[in-house]
Amino acid sequence: MNFRKILSVIVGFGTIGLLSSVFAKIQGMLFASSLEIFTNQELAATNISQFVIKLICVWISCFLGGLTTTRIGGRVRENLIVGSLIMLVVGWLWLSAVNPIWFWVLMILGVLPSVFLGYKVTSAMSKTKTLF
Repeated sequence: MNFRKILSVIVGFGTIGLLSSVFAKIQGMLFASSLEIFTNQELAATNISQFVIKLICVWISCFLGGLTTTRIGGRVRENLIVGSLIMLVVGWLWLSAVNPIWFWVLMILGVLPSVFLGYKVTSAMSKTKTLF
């Protein structure tokens, strides 16, 4: 792996982490209860919409991380590394927060497709540029 590919993994991973944190902070400012849904079982049972919003925000972050990884010089392998690292982080968070299981399973299942969608979009855009 050359320096550019290593940098693409680091920046892609950082992009996903940063954007996920920013989206979580924004969601916490808009919906104060979203900060407590992992610790309060009663809120977790009634605020399914907050979990769905969190899921979508993480998937968007993964998509943008895939875009960033590819734009810097990463290819399929680097995007796979970024997605796998994010899946490890999500697994660690799952062990920390535990409930609800459906949320964590959907998040893990959506990480790699979201990252690769970012890769595909960037690849398609760069191929389109070369045609014109």
